[in-house]
Amino acid sequence: MIEIESITKHYNGTAVVDDVSLVVEPRTIAAVVGTSGSGKTTLLRMINRLVEPTSGAIRLDGEDNRSLPGYELRRRIGYVIQGYGLFPHRTVAANIATVPMLLGWDKARIDARVAELLTLFQLDAATFGPRYPHELSGGQQQRVGVARALAAEPNVLLMDEPFGALDPVIRTKAQDDLLAIQKRFGTTIILVTHDMEEAIHLGDKIAVMESGKVEQYATPAEILAKPANHFVEALIGTGDRPFRLLSLSEVGAIAEPGPAEGKALPATATQRDALAELLWSGRRALPITAADGSLVGRVTFEQLVKRAARPAA
Repeated sequence: MIEIESITKHYNGTAVVDDVSLVVEPRTIAAVVGTSGSGKTTLLRMINRLVEPTSGAIRLDGEDNRSLPGYELRRRIGYVIQGYGLFPHRTVAANIATVPMLLGWDKARIDARVAELLTLFQLDAATFGPRYPHELSGGQQQRVGVARALAAEPNVLLMDEPFGALDPVIRTKAQDDLLAIQKRFGTTIILVTHDMEEAIHLGDKIAVMESGKVEQYATPAEILAKPANHFVEALIGTGDRPFRLLSLSEVGAIAEPGPAEGKALPATATQRDALAELLWSGRRALPITAADGSLVGRVTFEQLVKRAARPAA
């Protein structure tokens, strides 16, 4: 658990983070979203004390983050930035091994962890371990950056615009990889982004920041349905809000008994995917299948339109 209590940071008398309080539950992802200069990166960097707060407190599992020297604290917390921050003169394997080496792990344990993480990120250890960062694609560098942050098995992972430099196709894959990794390790993640779509896709909760303050901290569904003020509503946008609401839930959750013709969708597809397929194919219903290919039921155009409507006040 990460508890942020009345945290404030002043620069030259100006509050760039202004009396922020929020709690990130264990093994969840909290996305912090806002415009440039809203204070989101400063807030993130106060958790691992790359920036020291002017006032307030931050606790990790009840322990004040000032109870340890800053360098020791940072060895316990994974940190990923947009440029990946890989050491250009070190191999991929050596980059991933950085923090375990500082913590005094033995070579066999380090080698095993490096191989495990490379395999997990679908990078062959024998092929990619000896390479240098300049020999990797942007997507591969991003995966190595996350692997390095996870190498010492941290309970907390901080990510500052980690996917910002990736093209849309690789970015989507990287986001899905992060969700799978988070589920496997149960890591508590705080992710800073300026992209509301990314925040909705990844966050269990979203903190919307503006001028150093948190305007709203809630689940994606609550923020979409009931934005706290005009700023949050403007950041969400109104044109595609129904589709964003549908993207939060799997289509299998609303499958009903009955037949439907044509191409089927897996039950794990989103309700947004289902509506898009119905609109594209001109059908009124489509079949939904389980992982083994068996029929779960169907979903109808009318169901999806009803679920995309503005929630009742």
